[in-house]
Amino acid sequence: MTQLVELQNALPLFADAGIKLYAISYDDVAALEAFAEARGITFDLLSDEGSATIREFGILNHHIPETEVPFHGIPFPGTYLVDEDGVITAKAFHRHLAQRESPEGLIDAALGEVLLRGSEPSTANEADGSGISFSMAYRGGGGVSRVGQIRHLVVRADLPDGLHIYDEPVPTGMQATTFTLVGPDGFQIEPVEAPPTEPLDLPGVGELQVWSGTVDFVIPIWASSDAVSETADDGTKTATIELDVAYQACDDEACRLPTSTRLSVTVPVDPVLTSTPDVDAERPRFDQRKWMTEKVVKALETVPDPDAAMAFLATTNEHLQANREMFKQRTERG
Repeated sequence: MTQLVELQNALPLFADAGIKLYAISYDDVAALEAFAEARGITFDLLSDEGSATIREFGILNHHIPETEVPFHGIPFPGTYLVDEDGVITAKAFHRHLAQRESPEGLIDAALGEVLLRGSEPSTANEADGSGISFSMAYRGGGGVSRVGQIRHLVVRADLPDGLHIYDEPVPTGMQATTFTLVGPDGFQIEPVEAPPTEPLDLPGVGELQVWSGTVDFVIPIWASSDAVSETADDGTKTATIELDVAYQACDDEACRLPTSTRLSVTVPVDPVLTSTPDVDAERPRFDQRKWMTEKVVKALETVPDPDAAMAFLATTNEHLQANREMFKQRTERG
């Protein structure tokens, strides 16, 4: 739900990039129409009731058996990028089911480059006396962090002519370029997406892989439900992301000592995105319980083992009631 709203907010960006959006769901047409009207979704929502297309693509969530109604039939969440000829050119699926790619990340994947607009939260840092500088921008979601939504730290290294830094592997005693997330708690990074290196034959050492000039490293980052944030003076939630960059700069004849620099950027934190900015307050409310109930009724008519399905529903309801009570108690305690 949150990702669909983010996609709606980013429709002008997709239009500028020449990209048209479609979202496919195992919900029926009526439910999708009600959701689109309530949330102000204007791009196409496609109904795959029965999950035939989901199965055809091989993305049915096989961990959910038929008795777990109404959840059986959902896909592993992800995105395909398809060109004008119907050829899949890229896809975005993540290990954690709660993760979703940001609109900006999808656009970057489609265009094959990172397009920083200058409005992202960013920081710059002069790394050392050699003229090497590092900067970091937080890209995705309009610069706002939300639980489970993939964003990207774009770290740019500007290296003066004649200097380079190293990729793994390097000999003992030398420092490859590495990135370590220092904080805050609850934020996690994925493997670094780095540009191609160039080979360099170092006398007495052999061939190493290096970067020179201006280099952009892209680091996927996401916040879990226990991400740490602070409250600013105006009442907004923020998080300061700190990243250590370790590296060693060398020219064709000599190397400087291994060193590191810390980059930090403060970003707004919004746990849940429930509507687009221009959604009218008079829009009808999306009654999720109603549509889930109807989905349960339909599923019970076809499920092979209705008794097992009913037992699952009873257990699920007990867990929901327990969670509601726990949330109520926490709220009352403040």
